[in-house]
Amino acid sequence: MRLKLRAIKDGKDKNGYCGPSVISALTKLTTGEAARLIRKQTSRACVMGTSTSEVRQALAACGIRSAGYEVYKKPTLVGWLRQSKEDRTPGRVFLIAAGDHWQLVSGRRYTCGRIREIVSIRDKRVKRRARVEEVYELFSDNVTKPKIDVSQPKDPNSSDRAKARRIEKQIGAEIDLGVCHREYKDMWVYPPNSIRANDDPYDGDHHAHTWGEALEILKEYEKIVAERN
Repeated sequence: MRLKLRAIKDGKDKNGYCGPSVISALTKLTTGEAARLIRKQTSRACVMGTSTSEVRQALAACGIRSAGYEVYKKPTLVGWLRQSKEDRTPGRVFLIAAGDHWQLVSGRRYTCGRIREIVSIRDKRVKRRARVEEVYELFSDNVTKPKIDVSQPKDPNSSDRAKARRIEKQIGAEIDLGVCHREYKDMWVYPPNSIRANDDPYDGDHHAHTWGEALEILKEYEKIVAERN
């Protein structure tokens, strides 16, 4: 069975990084599901940059094998495309690391997490001068869903989050989630500009571990704003 490039599929929990994106382009997984697959295989807290072993391991879980394709003297992408012209026949798919970015090429077709659609290798958005570091040819007899559960877990905090977001918008407060907030859930809740520093009941300590805690802080700010109006 020949592999083929698919449109990168994003769900509500989109992951825009290149590793999950190329996995999505080869399977029926969304980028969020691909990121969860990598996290569960590696115990990582969040997925941004991905190593060669992480991407290959995730592809293997979907029934996709990868074999190293020899690269001479780290050519530019356009140089590699010239070198591999005879090998890039329809149906052969290559996973390429170039310019610290994962991308896929099949024949004259190209996709990656930055472009996010299938385009020609001559598309102006393709970084053709990026240096090629690694290339793998990909094979599969049957692309399957991984045995690991990659479905999006239900969020028990959805009600508190919705209420907190509503108050945040109404009074002009700010919730700073930081990086990887889906895993850590730590956040900082700042009062609206209408509340001066000496009126802040939390005296500069705006840290919340859960959406429930964030909601309680915002309710206090809401009371202060209401009293002033």
